[in-house]
Amino acid sequence: MTTSGSTRASSGTPKNISLAYVVIGAVLGWLLGQGVWPEALVNPIASSIPYIDGLTGSFLAKNNVPWGLNPSPQLSSASDALPSKVCNVSPASLADIPEPFERDALEPLHTTKVASSGQQLQDTPKGAELKDCVFAAYDSNFNSLIGAEPTVKRLAQKDYTFAHEGPVWLPTIRKIFFVSNRLGDTESSNQYVELWLLDPETLETTQVQPNVPILVANGATNWSPSVVLILQQGGNKTGGALFVLDVLTGAARQLLDNFQGLQFNSPNDVVVSREGVVYFTDPSFGIQQKFRSVMQLGDYVWRFNARTGDTAIVAATFEQPNGVVLSPDGRVAYVTDTGCKHADAPDGGQCTSPNMSRSIYAFDIIKGSDGATLLSNKRLFAAVDVGAPDGIKVDVEGNVWTGVGDGVAAYSPSGKLLGKILVGEVANLVFAGDVLVMMKETEVLAVKLTARGVVLPGMLGPAVA
Repeated sequence: MTTSGSTRASSGTPKNISLAYVVIGAVLGWLLGQGVWPEALVNPIASSIPYIDGLTGSFLAKNNVPWGLNPSPQLSSASDALPSKVCNVSPASLADIPEPFERDALEPLHTTKVASSGQQLQDTPKGAELKDCVFAAYDSNFNSLIGAEPTVKRLAQKDYTFAHEGPVWLPTIRKIFFVSNRLGDTESSNQYVELWLLDPETLETTQVQPNVPILVANGATNWSPSVVLILQQGGNKTGGALFVLDVLTGAARQLLDNFQGLQFNSPNDVVVSREGVVYFTDPSFGIQQKFRSVMQLGDYVWRFNARTGDTAIVAATFEQPNGVVLSPDGRVAYVTDTGCKHADAPDGGQCTSPNMSRSIYAFDIIKGSDGATLLSNKRLFAAVDVGAPDGIKVDVEGNVWTGVGDGVAAYSPSGKLLGKILVGEVANLVFAGDVLVMMKETEVLAVKLTARGVVLPGMLGPAVA
């Protein structure tokens, strides 16, 4: 698999120009890593090199050149350090647990009750390595991803569910954007969310106030240095929509709100490819959660071309499509299916039913004869054992990280479980360089890793030229 760390000249690009791209990219990446952020640095470079497209995703695609490093914040020394024990879990040891044993489907592995001893698994010789474990390495490669002494830190905390979805790292303004869970009367259509900016270096939190309503906002991704592409789930008879939002000024503009006159259900998560193609999921959670009353389309994954307005279904056959992310080389799409959270599930959406989806699916991204992209060859990538996979991200090596019921799970590009960060349920997450930021409803947690997130279109310039 080609990762964002690879470099080669595209066809038709002179080698000396390609070398210039690489050198400038490396210098810019280094400067950003040192905390040099002025837009005056970006704009002259953008205007002086042919085909650079203002540092857009299309530039990255044309030249297959990554922009150095995804720059990282310096976490505030005032942030609270939490227990962070690392343990090496032996799959061979746990392959055979003395019977009888019993585990609650909503609880993590170490709480498994071993009836013969009356103890939890973590209190027996078989599971002793799980005791007080926070970083559980199921594969030695996980240790290389988390580093020698990873420490979970608390960046923000409130007494309500202010940190749920849509986390976006905006490196040029050094802020993390995110969205709260549903607030208000959650048994009626009178629901709303809050939009937040967090400075990981000062721990200051600031609410973002859009200048137009974005009803029950949810997923988001980078669009340009201070602008996010954000999804409206909708409200009552108002359907889902895609907006761009400047998080500093509150200026917002709607890009899409229908397919052939039909309303979207409640768009959930979104990603932009290097070519500037938008992919978003549209489950029917809004209808189940009572803030939407109209369902006119299925539970699909969509493709949207912001340049032309072309909109198409690219994947179906989901129970509830949720998180979406692309591999670093742009060839694979990963979609989480959280069907087990469906309100009509046998357990009422508690994710204890074994027959409802709690899975990640992989698709090949291919181009049709007309040049438009399609998602093909759907296959099971992974299934989680606690809760359901929600938000999903990749690192530069192509490893897949997802929020699950007991924290964060990391998988190799082939779908092998590498390890977990056991901090309790995480809804969504984002890489701020080598800092993994986790949305935990009443808390925002972060940990500095060795793994590093990819440079996304829109981080340093417009995602779509």
